Amino acid sequence: MREESKTHSPFKKGFSLVLKDLSHTREVFPVIAQAGFLGVEPTFNEDSFPSPRGYSKEAPRLREICADMGLEVLGLRGGRKPWDTIPSPDPDDRREALEHTKRALECMGMLGGDVLLVVPGRIHPEVSYEDHWKRVVEYGQRAGELAASMGVQIGLENVEARFPLSVKEWKELLGEIHSSSVRMYLDVGNVAWLGLGYPEQWIRSLGDLICRIHFKDALWGRELRNLLEGEVPWERVMKALREIRYEGWISVEPEWYKTAWQRMVERLSRDLDVIFQL
Repeated sequence: MREESKTHSPFKKGFSLVLKDLSHTREVFPVIAQAGFLGVEPTFNEDSFPSPRGYSKEAPRLREICADMGLEVLGLRGGRKPWDTIPSPDPDDRREALEHTKRALECMGMLGGDVLLVVPGRIHPEVSYEDHWKRVVEYGQRAGELAASMGVQIGLENVEARFPLSVKEWKELLGEIHSSSVRMYLDVGNVAWLGLGYPEQWIRSLGDLICRIHFKDALWGRELRNLLEGEVPWERVMKALREIRYEGWISVEPEWYKTAWQRMVERLSRDLDVIFQL
């Protein structure tokens, strides 16, 4: 039986992860469901499940397992491919970024998700910031057209790829892309981890540009931590989310315990319940 929260919440608990294969999926999904998570967010990598080469057969099996466990597929993480291909000087690489996105969107549609997480490229010594910017805008406009044709969204996420670096730039970037199908996938912990300001200020500034949220904790400008073990001001974060009337999925994206990994899943679910009530 699923462990249900006793308090109604406008937020839905999601679990983001990399699935190794079918057997790994069957091992972890019952634990995730039992802990009280409502949805999962798999990763679209060559060496994961589902994969760009095998998703046509893998996605239906994954969706069936989710249905058996009472889990939704809230979306899909786009994987590592976009990190280097979106800002690449090579036009073939940039075309591959779009092709990878198209495959990921098709896979996500088969799974029933509605937001594809994409990292808009990492900074590179051979690519100027200005050129990187232009290529992300071009990618975002074309990927947004693909997403719109499928009735889903692209969520560009702030990560250690360090592009862009400020909330002001994120708003300007999304404004230049100018697509209702391309919004921000905000990782609260990454703002703190990279020392880029206060996550509650990012939330208020971005407002309805935010399509989805990841939660993790961090020591300011130093390292990631498990929930409630860092310096993220969770009361202020939750206050800001309520001010902008954000509702829906908030997902954890953890590093697995090396031993007794099931305890990590249970603990994260309880910690999310505590944070949601702040």
